[in-house]
Amino acid sequence: MLSFATVVYSKDFPLLELQALSFARFVDPDIVSSIHVIMNDSDEDSLRAKIEPLLASYGPLRSKVQVLGGDELLLQPGQYARRPLVDRILIENRFRIPGIRRQGWRGANGYRSQQFLKLGAARVASSENMVIMDTKNIFLRSFDPAEFFADSGAARIAFMAIQSDFHRKWLTESLDALGASGIDLKGLRTTTFATPFAMRRSLALALLDEINERYGSVQGLFGSRRRPSEFMLLNAYCLKSSDGYAPWFEDRAQCNIGLWPSYSPETLASQLAMLDDPSALTLGLHNRALSLLPDNLRDLVFSELESRGVCDRSRAEKVLNRAATLTG
Repeated sequence: MLSFATVVYSKDFPLLELQALSFARFVDPDIVSSIHVIMNDSDEDSLRAKIEPLLASYGPLRSKVQVLGGDELLLQPGQYARRPLVDRILIENRFRIPGIRRQGWRGANGYRSQQFLKLGAARVASSENMVIMDTKNIFLRSFDPAEFFADSGAARIAFMAIQSDFHRKWLTESLDALGASGIDLKGLRTTTFATPFAMRRSLALALLDEINERYGSVQGLFGSRRRPSEFMLLNAYCLKSSDGYAPWFEDRAQCNIGLWPSYSPETLASQLAMLDDPSALTLGLHNRALSLLPDNLRDLVFSELESRGVCDRSRAEKVLNRAATLTG
């Protein structure tokens, strides 16, 4: 059984409708233990009111979907070791301070709270095997749980060499945060840092326990001057262990398409060419990237969603136009 978690905030919530429709179309209810929609917003009541009408799009999976606020993952008994006064004021109650509050959970920086909420999702998942999603991820076909997890229990995910500066920085910051900064990175390959991201619940919980011991809470770590990332912290935990990656991750390529606004027109076209690959599992549909596509490639996206039975063109356009008005 698989548990899914998607972190949603007020600037991208319309995209959840397309993801939900793809769940209804392609995901077998018999393999799903739970689906958690986790709000990352300083005004959770308002966001919940916007999300609730979209949940019917999960179809036969609707009964397995639960919408949660960040407090339910971060501030319940046993979810933190201690809360220094500075954490309580500047992290957990930032939304009360005019001038410095942001739009993320309790007024936190939304980019960083997105990350620690993904780790916190392990605390509410109802199965050992989890898949972390972003709202932009849309399933393109049916799949078997074995595509995400080996018989040994290891999560199947693509590994990659450390080539970009930000990848290296995320990893080194994560290793340092866990007291493992002496590890040699030469020739090292880590898991990808893109969603969908398969992981074992017990790994994330063990990581959270260590973070609590060192920093009091996961939100305390991400609210500090340190700059780890959620998925590189999982890698760092494996790398500092004598068992390494073997119990937790298995290097297995997976075809997931991603459209990002930072991509060149040529890169966007090459990503969409992967739609011809029958193994393509998900489409990462960033709405601002779609606006950069020429008309023929934009039409291709809508035609693919329609031909695969996710939704018709008019519905997809409505969702993406609605999201575009929120992000500018």
